[in-house]
Amino acid sequence: MKKIIAILTLALVVTSATFARDGRTIDNKKVMESFNNQFAGAADVSWYTTPDKYVAKFTMKSSKVTAHFDREGNLLATSRYITDTELPLKVISRLMKKFPDQKIQNIVEYDAEGNTTYVITLESETHWTVLKAEQSGSLTTLKKLTKA
Repeated sequence: MKKIIAILTLALVVTSATFARDGRTIDNKKVMESFNNQFAGAADVSWYTTPDKYVAKFTMKSSKVTAHFDREGNLLATSRYITDTELPLKVISRLMKKFPDQKIQNIVEYDAEGNTTYVITLESETHWTVLKAEQSGSLTTLKKLTKA
């Protein structure tokens, strides 16, 4: 009987380790239900865990998205790559006025606690500029890097 229990325990551990390495599913039912309800249609899902949360990386309608959940299944934050056409009008207008000579390289939209912010990387012939933008149109320079 002890051998059977030991073998079953070992099989369970090996199976659990396989799921953890797979990254396509997690063992928290609340988080999985929340994810499936909020992101129906998500593709190419990969899961990562930290001591206090679960992180899902996936594709939805051709956008790369990351979603953070607490252990109770509450959605904490999301981030996704977007295009300049998806920026609020106030933000794109301010960008065009303040940085007319720079090209937008990428934009990441962050949504947490009901607030949406954007991290925008611009490129000119001599440098890159990384900005934080609020929906109101306010811009803050985070980094300015000179090209080598």
